[in-house]
Amino acid sequence: MLQFFKQRFQIFGQLEMDFQVFCSPLAINLYGLHVDLQLETTDLQCDSDLKTKLALGSMDIFYQYLSSGYRRVIGLAAKVLCMFGTTYLCEQVFYVMNINKTKLRSRLTHAHLNDSLKVAAAQDLKPDIETLVKSKRCQISGVGLNC
Repeated sequence: MLQFFKQRFQIFGQLEMDFQVFCSPLAINLYGLHVDLQLETTDLQCDSDLKTKLALGSMDIFYQYLSSGYRRVIGLAAKVLCMFGTTYLCEQVFYVMNINKTKLRSRLTHAHLNDSLKVAAAQDLKPDIETLVKSKRCQISGVGLNC
């Protein structure tokens, strides 16, 4: 089991230095970092105003105060933060798929399942009701009646 976890999460071992820079940019040992990131982190560690802001607030507030002069540090923070924010949509799609693809719904084709997953994944899907109503024809019995 331990070997399975090591194999499965080996990428986190490679990203350990990035996590350390993200979590404690003012206390990180600079050796082993890329040269550009070393320079920015050194400037960051010498900025007493940013040290105060980090001590008073949380990490997300600290990264909001960084100026455009810290492009690499901001990019690294964005990379670390984006790693874990994408699982929600994936979990939601699997949940919808498990609801739709059951033994009782065996006639559901892969194309129909794909379409239903696209609808479920589209968070801001808003139908244009007026266009849909105009495109429908009324079915009124009788001759010469129009909608």
